[in-house]
Amino acid sequence: TRKELMRMLQMARENVHNAFEVFASKDTVALATVEEKEEYIDYLNKEISKYITTAMIHETTENGSKIFNAFYTLTSNIERIGDHAINVAGYSNMIKEKNIHFSEMAQQELVEMQETCEILFTSLLEENRDDIVSWHTQIARMEQKIDDLTVQYRNNMFARIRKGTCTDEGSILFSEMLTDFERIGDHTLNIADATMKIALIEG
Repeated sequence: TRKELMRMLQMARENVHNAFEVFASKDTVALATVEEKEEYIDYLNKEISKYITTAMIHETTENGSKIFNAFYTLTSNIERIGDHAINVAGYSNMIKEKNIHFSEMAQQELVEMQETCEILFTSLLEENRDDIVSWHTQIARMEQKIDDLTVQYRNNMFARIRKGTCTDEGSILFSEMLTDFERIGDHTLNIADATMKIALIEG
């Protein structure tokens, strides 16, 4: 179960990376690849969840039950990250259909979103069981950074709207991107919470 969860998390990380690439390039072929991987992430979520449910029926210890509950938290949050990756990649269709263009500042903010997600997932996958508390603190700080950037970027967007340098369609899409960016951070912190819980139970 642990190995499958780690494989699933790695796939979600790749899909977030690829989703930002699709968003920037509007590559429909790459979009199909992201969608295909998301379908497999959904499949893994269902199969892992089924296994956890079955295993919990036969689990006789309280700590064992807590660990399986934490596993369930892990798989559901990884699956939700995949959903947000699909959202990000899918916005490329709207950009093409409505011929949306972003300002230089907005484009730089989108790049910073992607780079922040890359750093976050690198930290998340470098779980340090010898110092799980420090590792969790690092993830929590990154999640807070995402929250702070979301507020900052949204304020910047409102400023661009007031100046007339941001279209209605562009502002709506950018706001949706910010929501997905923030939610990805939320789900990674949930994953870190569950991972630390497992580590502390196991000692």
